[in-house]
Amino acid sequence: MKQRNQVLGPVDMAFFYVDTPETPMNIGAVAIFDGKIDYDQLKQLVAARIHTAPLYQQRIVQAPLRFGPPVWAFDTDFSVENHVFKMTLDSPGTIGQLRLLAGQLTSGMLDRSKPLWEMYLIDGLEDDRCAIFFKVHHCMVDGIAAVKIITLLMDLTPDVPDLPPPPPYTPPPLPSTPELLFDAFDRFVPDRLDVFRKIAHDAQMIGSVLGDKERRRKLLVGMANLINDNLRPIKKLPINGKNSGKMALAWAEFSLAEVRAIKAHHGASVNDVMLTVLGGAVEAYVARHGGRGGQDFLRALVPVNVRADDEEGQFGNRISVLPVDIPFGIVDPLERLRHTVEYTRLMKQSSLSIGLDLALTLPSLALASVQPLVWGLAPSVFAFLAHTWCTNVAGPQIPVYLLGHKLLHAYGFFPLNPSNGMACVIFSYNQRITMTLVADMAIIPDVTELRADLEQSYEALRKAAKVQPQGAPPAVMSKPRPQPIALEPVAVSAPAAPTGETAGAEPAAEVAAAAPQLVSEPRPAPAAASDGAQLAVSGVPQVSANSHSDVLPAVEAAQAAERVPEPAARPDEPEPVTLFSEPWAQQYMAAINASRAYYNASTRWDAGSLTFVLKPAPRHGYPTERAVWLDLHRGRCCDAHSLPPDEARRRAAFIIEGEYDTWMDVLNGRAQPLPLIMRGKLRLSKGSLMRLMPFTQSAQELIKCAQGIG
Repeated sequence: MKQRNQVLGPVDMAFFYVDTPETPMNIGAVAIFDGKIDYDQLKQLVAARIHTAPLYQQRIVQAPLRFGPPVWAFDTDFSVENHVFKMTLDSPGTIGQLRLLAGQLTSGMLDRSKPLWEMYLIDGLEDDRCAIFFKVHHCMVDGIAAVKIITLLMDLTPDVPDLPPPPPYTPPPLPSTPELLFDAFDRFVPDRLDVFRKIAHDAQMIGSVLGDKERRRKLLVGMANLINDNLRPIKKLPINGKNSGKMALAWAEFSLAEVRAIKAHHGASVNDVMLTVLGGAVEAYVARHGGRGGQDFLRALVPVNVRADDEEGQFGNRISVLPVDIPFGIVDPLERLRHTVEYTRLMKQSSLSIGLDLALTLPSLALASVQPLVWGLAPSVFAFLAHTWCTNVAGPQIPVYLLGHKLLHAYGFFPLNPSNGMACVIFSYNQRITMTLVADMAIIPDVTELRADLEQSYEALRKAAKVQPQGAPPAVMSKPRPQPIALEPVAVSAPAAPTGETAGAEPAAEVAAAAPQLVSEPRPAPAAASDGAQLAVSGVPQVSANSHSDVLPAVEAAQAAERVPEPAARPDEPEPVTLFSEPWAQQYMAAINASRAYYNASTRWDAGSLTFVLKPAPRHGYPTERAVWLDLHRGRCCDAHSLPPDEARRRAAFIIEGEYDTWMDVLNGRAQPLPLIMRGKLRLSKGSLMRLMPFTQSAQELIKCAQGIG
């Protein structure tokens, strides 16, 4: 039976229909790398990995006269050559030239006759650097997943990866007009049932809020606040006007450590700090360009991801929005921050994002032929409600590499709503945080003026918070040579409370409060060799008898299979544990809870539990699958067990599966899990890779904890 093409989700449909030359619905990033990336190698890399994200090989097709909904279909003419291009900056190749070129590339709609994404390798950048510009239509991905194709290309080490030939691409033919018409008729009822299912899902969530006294109170307060703030229409600011579609980009970059220190005031989040900076910058800009006209706040629409962990791949984009009011007329930056914190906290606690998500779903019940008219009203509604958009995307906080070239800087961009002259994208990477302004040049002729206001607003807030400068943006460095991962012993005592906030950690007070709960039980020492001799076993890497004992189960299995006698154990040696067994799981939990490095890297992890699955490896003594389940939360392992694989899968929010040899590479420190997931050698069978990417350091420390189990 022929597989049915996937229809666009409710929010995806909106992005598809509101796409115009004046306000193209493109999102993406400008990434700057050290050295010169080879264009042919880049195309080969994309070709080798693109199949793991099949949506990037699909285009949108629709029945004539919009009789049916737009659907995804594999492009029969797909070729990397049609999507990956090369451009060269004129000498001297300054950042200013790159910024202007990026604005030109951002402008204009993507070609709908092919998959809706493009990538440009930009050579000629000064200081021995190059750039990659990437854009994708918003109907394909949300802000978090927009960099998925970039994520697929990245590695966590500067080692140049193998570039195998791409797998065969044999797409089915595009559906014909009669097939599209019949499919539209055939799926009319099932598709509406799917929409009703999503509506019921949202209604159930709203019902759970209404059934809880405290959550109901917060919802009603949020609704009252929203109604009160919209009794009168907002007044337009000089950042609002008629869009031309001619775009410009500008970005400012700050220390993430500084921002984390600033956010200690008033219980703020990183996003609160950056919204406060944006409000101060816009107020300064509009004061020079006609004034506020009686408007006493900037209203920004902030996208909110409302997808649950168990909804991966369902309903397309799951984006809602929350309006945030940032006050004008407040001289003290910390007082402005306090007002912003109070407002965002009220809106986040109100659960209004669920109701707004439901409102964005209801138009999907309309006939496909009238949906463009329905969605055509949405931009006017948003223009009536807010002055601008501001979104925040968290990236990895350690360096990543493309074909051995270090990513130095990354700047995201976001589409404009009609009448909005600018939008702001906040993106963090490698302990830096950037604010990228996307501007329509007909409304904001020189966006660099507003960028200077951002920098001044940030400096005023930093000084008011008495936060000392934490260093300049990272200097351009030559490509580092690969360094071996040091396998240091894991400390077994409870970590002392740090004196300040470390990168990726919660404030010191929170660390100190949680530290006494950490397990400080010592682990058995690894076995020592009597003579240092190595044990050669067919099919198993040679290991020293006093090396980390996580490979001993494999050695034992191979010895049993080939009848190699096991060396006599010394009386004081502990019995080795079998990989992913219950003793192994308990030792792993103790090692995790004794690791200060893991704690510091993971205090923001609240995405749920993790399961590792070892695929059957009879040759190594594992005839059936094995699984270990880890209940991880904010730097601690609350529980861990070796469970039947089905039970471990059911419990976990994230599942990583792999073959024996791959797990041995990970547990022996020869490879890191996230690059193996991106290359397909480990399989993330449940959970979102983009949820894991900000926790690359956490993943490394988690694996280090496993390397000493014996």
